[in-house]
Order: sequence, then C-alpha cells, then structure tokens
Amino acid sequence: MSELSEKVGDLLEQQNWDSAFDEIEAARNADPLSAEGWVLQSQLALELKNIDEALAAVEHALRIAPDFAPAMYQMAYVLRAQKHFHEALAWYARAFSLHPVLADSLGWCHVMVLSFGEYALAMPIAEYWTVQRSSDGAGWFLFGTCRLAMRQSAIAQLNRAWELDPTILDLPNNLGGAYLLNGDLANAEHWLQVALKRQPEDENTLSNIALLRKLQSAV
Repeated sequence: MSELSEKVGDLLEQQNWDSAFDEIEAARNADPLSAEGWVLQSQLALELKNIDEALAAVEHALRIAPDFAPAMYQMAYVLRAQKHFHEALAWYARAFSLHPVLADSLGWCHVMVLSFGEYALAMPIAEYWTVQRSSDGAGWFLFGTCRLAMRQSAIAQLNRAWELDPTILDLPNNLGGAYLLNGDLANAEHWLQVALKRQPEDENTLSNIALLRKLQSAV
C-alpha cells in the first residue's frame, strides 16, 4: 500500500470526507493518469453512497491500468454495492490471483462458497487464508469444502477444521462426504451420524446418508 493510499484510507476510516477529498484531488491534479488516484476517488464516492460516481471512477482507473489489482478489488466492491454479486465475485477472484490480500478475503470466500457455490473461485482464497491464519477453523472448513465440491480429497482440511472449531454447523456432514469420496464407509457413517444429530432434516445430510446406504448395500 502506498503512503497516499494509507493516508486516505485512514481519513476514510475516520469519516473525514473533506480531508480525504482534498488529498485525492491533489493527487489526481498532480498526476491525472495515476490509476491509484481514481481508485481512491471511487472509494470515497462509495463511502458517500455515490455509486454511479464510484463506478465511473474505477472504470477510468481500469482504462488507465487494466491489470491494476487495487482497481479490480474496488470494482468488486462497487459491483457488490450495485447487487451484481456474480460479477463482483469474479472481479474479486481476479484481483486476488494477481495480488492476494487478507483484509476481507475470508468474508468474500464465505459468500463464494456458501451463497453462490463458486468453489473454483474460492479455493485459492481459502487456501491462502489457511497459510496466513492457520489457527482459524473457518478457513480450513472453506478450503476443505471447496476441495470436496471439486472432487478432491478434503479429509485433512476438514479434520483440521474440526480440531480448531467443531461448532461449524455443516462440518460433520462435509466430513462424512469427504470420507464417502475416499471410500471410507466406516468413518463416513460416524460423521454422518454426528451430522444427523446436529441437523436431522438437512437435505445434504440425508442425501449423503442415502448414498452411504447404497454403497453399504453393494459391499
């Protein structure tokens, strides 16, 4: 983060809109072709709920510097404010692939996974979180859930999530599904019974149990 972005960010956090505007205007006047200045202009406009202005400013930043990750992140926030959620998620994932940051990444990942099922977009974000915040069960749960949804072994990730935070609601069902995927019916049975006690009417749990019974009957 540049000194300018840090300074303006502090002013926005303090809701010191006039001082933020002065800093941004001075920067844009000094260098009209600085994508950073236009991103900051968009951030200020978004804070003030001027969404059309925020969109115009970030679009200008991207015309100046199409691969400028801060502009891509800002576009994600503007699109989210416009309730264009799928487009917002795609912009966020693209920005993250160029320049990963923690900041709000777990929140975005949570929405990608649990609200929209965008597992391919979410997986690198969740994996990054587990590296940077290895003691956070939520990150391991999201990483394991993405791997499971993409038919990759997820036992290690979901067991780690259980060690760190066994209160995560869907975790036993996902563990059951992970063991099913690996053909371990005994452990699948155990975890799906835990899931059934936790969520007796959950459709995903009931579906996994039905699959388990089918596999057991074929043995």
